[in-house]
Amino acid sequence: MSYQKTRLPSGLIVVTEAIPERHSVSVGVWVRSGARDEPGEWLGISHFLEHMMFKGTERRSARAIAQSLESLGGHLDAFTAREQVCYYARTLDDHLDDAIDILSDIVCRSRLAPPEIEREKSVVRDEILAYEDTPEEKVNDLLAEQVWGAHELGRPILGTEQTVSALTPDDLRAHFRGRYRPEHLVLAGAGGLTHEHLVELALRHFAPPEGEAVPLSGPPTEFHPSIRHEVRDLQQVYLSLGTRGLRDQHPEHYALIVLNTLLGGGMSSRLFQSVREEAGLAYSVYSAPDFYRDTGLFSIQMGVAPAKAREALTLVRQELERLREEGPAEEETAAARAQLRGNVLMEHESVSARMVALAHDEIYRGTFTPPEEHVRRILAVTRDEVHALAKRLLDPRGFALTALGPAPHGPLTEKDWPITMVAETRS
Repeated sequence: MSYQKTRLPSGLIVVTEAIPERHSVSVGVWVRSGARDEPGEWLGISHFLEHMMFKGTERRSARAIAQSLESLGGHLDAFTAREQVCYYARTLDDHLDDAIDILSDIVCRSRLAPPEIEREKSVVRDEILAYEDTPEEKVNDLLAEQVWGAHELGRPILGTEQTVSALTPDDLRAHFRGRYRPEHLVLAGAGGLTHEHLVELALRHFAPPEGEAVPLSGPPTEFHPSIRHEVRDLQQVYLSLGTRGLRDQHPEHYALIVLNTLLGGGMSSRLFQSVREEAGLAYSVYSAPDFYRDTGLFSIQMGVAPAKAREALTLVRQELERLREEGPAEEETAAARAQLRGNVLMEHESVSARMVALAHDEIYRGTFTPPEEHVRRILAVTRDEVHALAKRLLDPRGFALTALGPAPHGPLTEKDWPITMVAETRS
């Protein structure tokens, strides 16, 4: 296995990890900006443009794009996140040339035809409505508004019906020219390929637009925790707790991963055992860290019977306070490290996971961290480091609370989740 990196004369970066024994390849074209980097009047444009890239190019119709890799036994797809947009393909190694031809066609030569734009607006509006009807997703958008306030990270990735409806062909072309410039793109590939061949294909096929660079959004301002209960007629009440976390390159990155694992990262975690196994209050309860380029989010999610919401919150608060006061046991920390070691090594059996890791490291760090190094850093995390981070990060008074669902005994308030402190701005 070997990692290589080349910056093309255009500015586009190619990163690869060759795994000669594999007969499949995973390749992705990554845009170094996402939903948090779009102006408010274009809310949802990154995601909408991602849709439009599949609706016809100078050489292919939408149907031809859909059939392009499926007819070869491969897979083609895309996603929009808060800080990236990715177009990716998985196929057999002998179809790599086809995959790059198709990906470059989508990313560089989409027609953005007005009739297709209007037709796709209806599709995206339906996607927004479906998202609104999915409480597990909707509650996270509501929490983001509370944690990030007016900052771009608090906006929905899909946009709104109003902002998507207002997008014009000129808006999409302007966004394309500003965000899809060659120096904003990373081409990542892993599996049965060679670096030299992927570089040659990139030189031959990629011709990104020239345009004026558009700056990325800046860091968020100070965070003030709050309580929000949106009453809705659902079978459960969905509870989402969140506080500011750590940026991707923070020195305590790996300590937070270990802390998350033992708090809410699996079936043996404290929250799962306390809230689900012992109290029987929730089918799903977990915690998760989100790392961004200049900040982060740490959240706790669960869905409970409406009459049990306050009891569940009390249990969560007790677990946070106990972990802050006592810290984890040595055995508990060791078990979390072992769990993460297995997760990292097994995940990297997948060429798709390796491709994502390549791109992520290039976008956030400009280098590559092999899985063995990730494991070394995880195993180096001590019990005292986890405890020190828990003391700072897990004060319940520094968590915002979002609730979505019924309120049989009245909406949740600060009486149910006291928030008497202002959380620090972490980076």
